[in-house]
Amino acid sequence: MKILSFIMLFLLLYSCSPKMFRLATSDDKANFRISNPSKAVFFVENENITASEDCIRDHKEIADRFYRESGGATERLMIARTNAKTFKFSNGTTIWFVDVQNFPKRTAMILFDGKNEPLIEYNPKNYEHFVKKYLSEDLKKKQESENKNQTARKEASKTWNSMEAITFTPDQKYADRIINHSNTAYYPLLNFEDGGNCNGQFRDIIYLDEKQEKIGYTADLTYRNGKMLEYLYSREGLKSVQKYYLNTVGLLDSIVTSENGKREMKLNFKYLPHQFVIHSSYGSREEFHLNVKGQVDIKYDFDKENKMKREIHYTYDNLGRVLTEKSIYDGESPVTNTYQYDSDTRKMYSKLTIQGKDGKILSENKAQMIDGKQIFTTMADGKVQSKSVSTLNNHCEGKVITYDGSGKVISVSVQKRR
Repeated sequence: MKILSFIMLFLLLYSCSPKMFRLATSDDKANFRISNPSKAVFFVENENITASEDCIRDHKEIADRFYRESGGATERLMIARTNAKTFKFSNGTTIWFVDVQNFPKRTAMILFDGKNEPLIEYNPKNYEHFVKKYLSEDLKKKQESENKNQTARKEASKTWNSMEAITFTPDQKYADRIINHSNTAYYPLLNFEDGGNCNGQFRDIIYLDEKQEKIGYTADLTYRNGKMLEYLYSREGLKSVQKYYLNTVGLLDSIVTSENGKREMKLNFKYLPHQFVIHSSYGSREEFHLNVKGQVDIKYDFDKENKMKREIHYTYDNLGRVLTEKSIYDGESPVTNTYQYDSDTRKMYSKLTIQGKDGKILSENKAQMIDGKQIFTTMADGKVQSKSVSTLNNHCEGKVITYDGSGKVISVSVQKRR
C-alpha cells in the first residue's frame, strides 16, 4: 500500500510539473533548428530561476571547456553555450520542441543525438558522462578533422613564411606595371575615363529615398593621386575604417580594417618577380600570377587550411582590356565573365555577360555614356534588375541615383569634397 501511494504521489507531482520538451507544432517558433543527421549539444540557462554562483560558474566553465576542446561547430555536430530559449529537434520522423524557460533549474545541457528525443541534464557534473556516452564517435571524428585542419593551417603558414623569406625589392618600373596593368580589385584599370584622378578628402552620403531625407549611411574617403588611402563607413553607431598603406614606390603594403576602434583584419602584400600574394590575418591568401606585361594571367584563392578554393583565368585584348574571366570553383566547370567594348579608346566595358556552369546567361550588365551621364544597367532573363545613373565629374563630385527594376529610386549617393 505504501509503495502504491508513493507511485501515485510521484505521478501526481510529475503530471503537475512543466514539460521539458514536447512534440512541436507548426506555430512553435525556435531560435535553433537541428535535424538529422546533424547532432547538437547546447548549454543553456533559464534566467528566471535563481542558482548559486558556484553552480553557474561550474556550468559556464564546463561548457566553455567542451567548446574549446571540440572546436565549436561542424556540418554535423554543433556545440555551443547560448542564451537561446527555444529549440526544435528532428530525427526525420518526429519533431520535438524545447523551451528553456520551462526548465525547473537555472543551468542545463540539451543533447540531441540525431535519432532519439533530446536529453536534458541539469547537473554540470554529469555533462561529460552523457556527451561521451552518446557522442563519443562524433567527437573522435571531429577531433581527427580538427587535427587535419591544424596540420593544413601549419602548412599554409609555412607556405606564407617561405614566401616572406624571399628577398625581392620592387623598383618603380615593376610597380608601374602592377598598378597600370594588373586589373585586380586592388589595382584596377580606370573604369571611368572621365571619372577624374581623385585627390583629397570626400564625403559620400547614401540616401534611401528620392527626396534625400532618409540617410542610410555615410562614408568618408581619402585619396591621393587616385589611390584610396582611407575609407570610413558609419551606420547606426557602427564605425568601420579601412586604411590603405603604401610603400615608397606606390604599391600597397597592407590594408587594415577595424570596427569601432578594434582591429578586425589585416591584409599583407608580398611582391615577387612574377607574382604578388595577399595574406589575410585569418589565414587565407590570394596569389596573382603575372604575364610579361604585368597583367594577371591566373589568380588562385586558398583558404586557411591551404586548400585551393578557386582559380580565375584571364584573357586580354591588344589594348590591355580584359576580355574574359573564367572562375573555376573546386575543379568544377567555370563561371565566365565576358567583356565587350564599343570603341578602341574606352577602357570601360560596354557590356558584361555572366554565364553559369551550364552556359546559361545569369546576367547582362551594360555601361553607356548618354548626355554626359554614365548609365549602368543590370539585366536577368531579359528584364532590368537595376539601373544606376552617375553624374560624377572629373573632380570626383556628383551624384549616383540607383533604380530598381520597376524604375523606383532605391538610393541616391551624393559625393562632395570635404
